[in-house]
Amino acid sequence: MTIYDSVNKTEVEVDGTKGLIEKMKEGRQVDLYLKEKKSDEDGYMSWDVEHWSSVDGKRFIRCYSLEGRVLSESTGHNIYDLANDFKPEEAAKVELS
Repeated sequence: MTIYDSVNKTEVEVDGTKGLIEKMKEGRQVDLYLKEKKSDEDGYMSWDVEHWSSVDGKRFIRCYSLEGRVLSESTGHNIYDLANDFKPEEAAKVELS
């Protein structure tokens, strides 16, 4: 998978989802620009970008943006949660920041 690294202004080759998780463990943030806006099951929140990063290599945090504004909500995940919640293959664009 080829993604854009917005810090180094270059394209980077990573080994799919596994490679992106490794980049997060190394201290980088992965931004997933979604194909369409998502909402939670309660209709409380909507977002169109997910910002994923690792807290300590074992715990991960997902922050959200909507139409260019960063939202105050975030969710915590462990490595096993990523199999269900971290879906870069469904994104329109993936960036490393």
